[in-house]
Amino acid sequence: MKTLTYVGRVVLPLIVFAVTCSSCNKGGVTQPTFQSAYEQWRSHNLHDYAIDQKLTCFCPTGGLLVQVTVRADTVASVVRISDGSALPRSIYVTVDSLFGIIRNSKGDSLVVRYNADYGYPEYLDVNPQLHPVDGGFLFETSNLRVP
Repeated sequence: MKTLTYVGRVVLPLIVFAVTCSSCNKGGVTQPTFQSAYEQWRSHNLHDYAIDQKLTCFCPTGGLLVQVTVRADTVASVVRISDGSALPRSIYVTVDSLFGIIRNSKGDSLVVRYNADYGYPEYLDVNPQLHPVDGGFLFETSNLRVP
């Protein structure tokens, strides 16, 4: 009888857990399509916001975590999070620009992960097998804040 108690209390929950996990899809949560993510983003009607962004590339500020402030759908400022110093706005982008990169990526290899709450691309890796040496790049975007 002691074996049944052990099986019922320990082994059975492990079996249920294993069966539950095996029925899950490989990526965990199903990722939305480009169109559904874009529609989700547009439904929030955000034109002024701040995001944290890191661009990994063969570029002068590659790898720095920055805060990008967007006003009227335009990058208004870029500030390095570690020390608050201002950086050039030219290589950091708005959420709409991230969607534009995805939409216009003819022939590029892309890996994209969308934010579950807002739909914006949290992870956009363009030509992941090539960067940073041959011109690929990776945008990691997070921590959306609305004024």
